[in-house]
Amino acid sequence: MRMALHPGRASRRLDLLAASFFALAFAPAAGAQGANDYGSVYSRFAVGERADFGSPNAAAMGGAGAVSLGGPLNFAVENPALIADLALTGFMAGADARTIGAEDAAGATARSSAGGLTALALVLPLVPERVGISVSLTPYSRVNYRVIQEDSVAIPGQGNEAFRLNFEGGGGLYRLRTGLGVRPAPRLRVGASADLLFGHIDYLQRTEFPNSGTLQEVQIGRATNLSGITATLGAAYRAPAGAGRHLSLGATLTLPAHLSGSRVRTLGSSLDQDTLAAPADGDVTLPLSVRAGAGFTGTRWSFAAEGLYEPWSEFESDFEWGGYSPSGGATGLNDRLRVGAGMQVFPGGGDRMAGFIGRTAFRLGAYTESALAGPGGEDIRATALTGGLSLPTLFPGARFDIGVEAGVRGSTDGGLVRDQFFRGTVTLTFGERWFIRRRIG
Repeated sequence: MRMALHPGRASRRLDLLAASFFALAFAPAAGAQGANDYGSVYSRFAVGERADFGSPNAAAMGGAGAVSLGGPLNFAVENPALIADLALTGFMAGADARTIGAEDAAGATARSSAGGLTALALVLPLVPERVGISVSLTPYSRVNYRVIQEDSVAIPGQGNEAFRLNFEGGGGLYRLRTGLGVRPAPRLRVGASADLLFGHIDYLQRTEFPNSGTLQEVQIGRATNLSGITATLGAAYRAPAGAGRHLSLGATLTLPAHLSGSRVRTLGSSLDQDTLAAPADGDVTLPLSVRAGAGFTGTRWSFAAEGLYEPWSEFESDFEWGGYSPSGGATGLNDRLRVGAGMQVFPGGGDRMAGFIGRTAFRLGAYTESALAGPGGEDIRATALTGGLSLPTLFPGARFDIGVEAGVRGSTDGGLVRDQFFRGTVTLTFGERWFIRRRIG
């Protein structure tokens, strides 16, 4: 007789871990609110600064391995083909905290911080290491900046009155992805996903009169809601390269996304906002995204390199954005190109009886990126070093991943701003075998 066993205790354990980490994932976003809750000024371009998080492995390895490094315990959701490798029902949740120090050509500096969600994902192997599905929620873009300009204006009968212009932006887009991965042949994996993009982006111009007792603050706002569907196709090839070693190749293609949206303009003071006109409807077209990479995995060592390309010069919209106007096109946007590489080492290899250090993964990587922001035709380049640890826990199948990233973006030439940024990520992954059929009698 065959009996299907339900998750039972495993399900309760997963629920407990998931509930506790949901609180952790959203805590940085809540704690970072305040006067310094801002990020890079370059996030004002298009729909914001792109957010990439393929897996905790890739985050600490220069972004490499997100589309090529699979395996039964690697919860990578960037390439739907890699879902076919999963042997465990798993849950992943992550959060980050970011600090940015900005400097302009005049030597003026500012420091800000923010944080939030990096990933929530649930993966389920329908046929272990052959067919799997996943549902994930990750940020697609972030808008999070503030620029201050101070000047004075002559008021008849009162002399010069100092004022402060605050240009602010907030919000961004999220990506809800449902993916399916299949292994039709021992070395080949293919997959596809349906991706829902949605979000809310605010632009605000505030005029303050800090020394006036009669003049009130004036706010001009633009609030835009966007949503739309696209799709991602993925493939991965994994071939033996000796005893316990494998060579992996992977690639994904995300089709251009056509989003529908509406924009509302407001005018007034901080507590009294008036809508200037009826909401304006329009469409936004985001460019395609291509990722490709290669990896090598041994019993202790893994290496990966990966590249990403997004032609943001083809961005189109019925609305005006930073670096884009419907009449002039994408004059302030560049094609985005990112190249990264990294490595990972497990001192104990696959020995489950190894000590804590032996079962800890150590990761190191680096990347360079030509960002989508291109004010004045400039190439805004970012370069960063990454690293991290993957720590075993008291729960079998659960790991706690820590990642760090430090780098520089842009320069102070030509009136631009140079960012020095630091980012820390924490991610919990939990996997356990469910729905096992056992033979009884």
